[in-house]
Amino acid sequence: MQNVDEMFPTGYQDARRRFAALAGQAGFTLTSYAHPARRGPAGEELACDVAYRGPANPASILLVSSGTHGVEGFCGSGCQAALLTDGILGSMPPDAGVLLVHALNPFGFAWLRRTNEDNVDLNRNFVDHSHARPNPAYDEIHRWLVPEDWDGPGRARADAEITRYIETQGMRAFQAALSTGQYTHADGLFYGGNRPAWSNQTWRHLLRQHCGRAGRVIAVDLHTGLGPSGVGEAVCVADEAEYLRAREIIGDDVTWTGSGASVSAQVGGSCVHGAHEELDGDRLTMIGLEYGTHPIAVTLEALRAETWLSAHGDVDSPQGRQIKQALRDAFYVDTPEWKRAVVERLLGVVERVRSSLS
Repeated sequence: MQNVDEMFPTGYQDARRRFAALAGQAGFTLTSYAHPARRGPAGEELACDVAYRGPANPASILLVSSGTHGVEGFCGSGCQAALLTDGILGSMPPDAGVLLVHALNPFGFAWLRRTNEDNVDLNRNFVDHSHARPNPAYDEIHRWLVPEDWDGPGRARADAEITRYIETQGMRAFQAALSTGQYTHADGLFYGGNRPAWSNQTWRHLLRQHCGRAGRVIAVDLHTGLGPSGVGEAVCVADEAEYLRAREIIGDDVTWTGSGASVSAQVGGSCVHGAHEELDGDRLTMIGLEYGTHPIAVTLEALRAETWLSAHGDVDSPQGRQIKQALRDAFYVDTPEWKRAVVERLLGVVERVRSSLS
């Protein structure tokens, strides 16, 4: 493997160029799904790029996806670049394919947002939007999460109310109210939207296009922000049957959100749920690889600030640039030690998948 530092991008455009070049050198066929309505900060095209190598009718596919939460794409893209240069993919069985999905949420990656162009959290968007999904607990805390100002009396009052809520209801209740997902506050955190997002539709299409004929799909979706720094927890968010399949393939260190023992909350409407709707039966086994960055208080503060900025602030102001940088730093630890740890964890998971297919 090359110097790990060289694998990680400086931004979305650099990530996209690097991914396309490395995929081409490794013999992958590249397909790009361009966003039809949005451009990047420099007017550049935004696209989800998909690289595939393998037979037309594979017995199995290893799928590794990145950038579901845009700003987390720094880590995801770097890990995919390292995967393309390591050589481990060259030892996959001849009847197996490899599918790499780069920057599923290119808008969030390019504009330094965790969410998409409509402030939608894609891992809350894969639901039936014709039915109301109330979250009264979030309704209660929304006005404190996104206060009227960020560095004035409104913020001070909001923080005091959050502290009071946690003291009376408990931290787990606060986290559940916050991260379960909500569908009524378009300017809030963990907003699931009111219709399928472009990335939702793209995800479904690429799964049908590239995985529809596969007998088996083992998928790893790369994320950052929860857990001890540099540690990649393999998390299953679907049902217990899939959790048990994941343990057989990847090992006993796989966790399941349904047990309450994972760093991730149990949520509905994720990309995993969308994938199961497209790949019927038990053909799909999917985990999220969740890399820790900073304590949750730091990541939550960065999320609150950036959500406030999008709703009320000026992105081009010194405050706006500071908030954007803080969000990037909260979900991407730009040190050689952290980068090497996350790459080695992914390579270890891929090796376990490769072994299970041999």
